[in-house]
Amino acid sequence: MNVVRVEGLTKHFKKFHLGPLNFKVEKGTAVGLVGSNGSGKSTFFRLLMNLVHADGGTVEIFGKKMPSSEIEIKQSIGFAANMLEPFYQLSIKEISSHFSYWYPSWNQNKYEDLINRYKLDEGEKFGKCSTGMKKKVDFIFSLSHEPELLLLDEPTAGVDLGSQKKMKEDLIEFLEDGEKSLIMSTHLIDDLKQICDNIIILSPNGKVQDFLRKEEVEENWAKFWVSELTEELRCHPHVIKVNDSQHPSYLLTDQKHVVEKELREKGISVISIQRLPLDEIIEFQLDS
Repeated sequence: MNVVRVEGLTKHFKKFHLGPLNFKVEKGTAVGLVGSNGSGKSTFFRLLMNLVHADGGTVEIFGKKMPSSEIEIKQSIGFAANMLEPFYQLSIKEISSHFSYWYPSWNQNKYEDLINRYKLDEGEKFGKCSTGMKKKVDFIFSLSHEPELLLLDEPTAGVDLGSQKKMKEDLIEFLEDGEKSLIMSTHLIDDLKQICDNIIILSPNGKVQDFLRKEEVEENWAKFWVSELTEELRCHPHVIKVNDSQHPSYLLTDQKHVVEKELREKGISVISIQRLPLDEIIEFQLDS
């Protein structure tokens, strides 16, 4: 079952176009959204939440279309994306009273447990909070109404290391029963490694460059150092990079087992094989 379905989603600005975006998020999975600064990650979240109106395309969440079922959909979404600044004059506790009114499923005990876990002072005015404290408040509010889907825009950015660790623990616990889903943008490779099942890569021109299933790419992406690089290898559909400026030459593939079999069949000696770590795979995709 798809918890999110996006088809042909576009948004045009004067100097930047986002989309068309097409992808699905399966129920019970965690998706990491990565891309360079300015690739449209924050705009993407605002489009999903109908805070920015799309110029084209459709968004379905929980099988219901936005914006026609907007209120019903949003009551089951936890959203954290630096959107609390209008409440800068209110205390954290005062903001929580608004949230508890907006969300029928608000869990006051959970909220209080999280406030204590992250060592926040409810009496503190939101505008007086540091950047890291604001991130923690945003994160707590996103979880406290027992959502089915979390949409988090760089939740751990600017947060102290101890709280980052707690956030990851809380997200892993949130996903544990396999019934809830997460879309999270991040620049931190550890977030992707520890939390996410799949990764969406946004290109600098605002399009989905790739959709990676983490287990598959970690299994299939590899470097082969070989005795020779034939023209056939250079043009192979699963050889995505070659380097013969050093000895021995190497090739990079996104289908390890296919290329390994073909090298063996053609009698090309494999000197060494190295699986690519996730950070190098993502770095290659962002640079390509």
